[in-house]
Amino acid sequence: MPSILIVDDEPGMRNMLFRLFTKNGFDTSVAQDKKEAIIHLESQVFDLVLTDLRLGSDSGLDILMNSKRIHPETEVIIMTAYGTVETAVQAILNGASDYITKPFKSAEVVFKVNKALEHIDLRHTIRYLRQEVAHQFGYDNIIGTSKIIDNLKSVIDRIAGMNISILITGESGTGKELFAKVTHHHSDRRDKSFVPINCSAIPENLLESELFGHVKGSFTNAITNKKGLFEEAEGGTIFLDEVGDLPYPLQAKILRVLQEKEVRPVGGNHSRKINVRIIAATNADLSKMVSEGTFREDLYYRLNVMPILIPALRERPEDIPALAEYFLKNISKEYNRSPITLSADGLELLLKHNWPGNVRELENTLKRAVALSGRNQIQYEDIIFISPRETQLTTHPTISLSTRSLQDGQKLQILKSLEENNWNHSLTANQLGIGRTTLWRKIKKFNLAQPAKMK
Repeated sequence: MPSILIVDDEPGMRNMLFRLFTKNGFDTSVAQDKKEAIIHLESQVFDLVLTDLRLGSDSGLDILMNSKRIHPETEVIIMTAYGTVETAVQAILNGASDYITKPFKSAEVVFKVNKALEHIDLRHTIRYLRQEVAHQFGYDNIIGTSKIIDNLKSVIDRIAGMNISILITGESGTGKELFAKVTHHHSDRRDKSFVPINCSAIPENLLESELFGHVKGSFTNAITNKKGLFEEAEGGTIFLDEVGDLPYPLQAKILRVLQEKEVRPVGGNHSRKINVRIIAATNADLSKMVSEGTFREDLYYRLNVMPILIPALRERPEDIPALAEYFLKNISKEYNRSPITLSADGLELLLKHNWPGNVRELENTLKRAVALSGRNQIQYEDIIFISPRETQLTTHPTISLSTRSLQDGQKLQILKSLEENNWNHSLTANQLGIGRTTLWRKIKKFNLAQPAKMK
């Protein structure tokens, strides 16, 4: 039940509004002057205050100021006569959410109040989402029990609040973007944007415009002004992933951003000041690129104020059990499955693998195992690795699996499950964790047919 405080020195108006809002489901209180209103405000937190602008010798502006002082999130609507609208506008500039002129209809004032309450709901939603984001990128989401991971968490904790550039290095799939996001969400910039951009994924002729924006007419198809990603990240963090792939001419412009704290859009004549923290990441050896002349030395040192190296998964195998448990928990939720666990021999197999694709490969391997297995525990034989060079499925020595592709593996698993369930589609779909329609499509796709002897 939303709560409202009505402040009006006219008994008739006060009583009418009390009946109106009580009827509309509000927890309603009334006050006739400033003194009585402050007593209410200090004893109860109201969602909204509806106050007349003129209260005898008092002013509704005093009610506004005291309400914001006692509980800043309480919404305030000012009621005013036509001749004092300018004062009501001034009240909005001082924190009132709206005003309404007298005389008004009941439906109008109820609408205004409900509209103001929507702002409260929106603020609560935003606060909740921010808390969820903060939880999502808390230190606990950097999964691992190794000393290496503990040290990295400690480093991030110390540097997150420092407004310095960070260069995160490590092999592909180690989780460099996750570490960048955690750093951002533990900094003073957490309420502003985290803007990631993959420098290798955007064509060179478009990358400058994406980063710095452009002005109308600066090139073909530039039909309007466009704000760049650096400006989108104002007050927050921009994450330059694969920074080693930046074209050499653009590197000078990134250097200018770091040195002068300003950007100039493509085709523009004036620079614009910005306040952005840069976190860069790469799996390339930038120091080698500097010596080869393909990466600017001055930019390298500007980016590399605080270097962070994310180790390969093979260098911290003790983190694999915790990572596997974490991924299987998420996979179970994603596919609406019962909790999925990993057998001892399955874990042993994961621990022996070299993991060229690092944490990302581990996650994908477990997703593949869940897709191919209908059980709630991943077994040794469910785990299939993909060679990064051959992009083919490879198996471990003790498994006599003749298939060389993921589709063949799916076909084999579906056929096995159908045979176990005497070709009962409902039981098979349930065992595989997929819908009956999906199963039917797979049967058609793989041209599976029940043997005549089983009919």
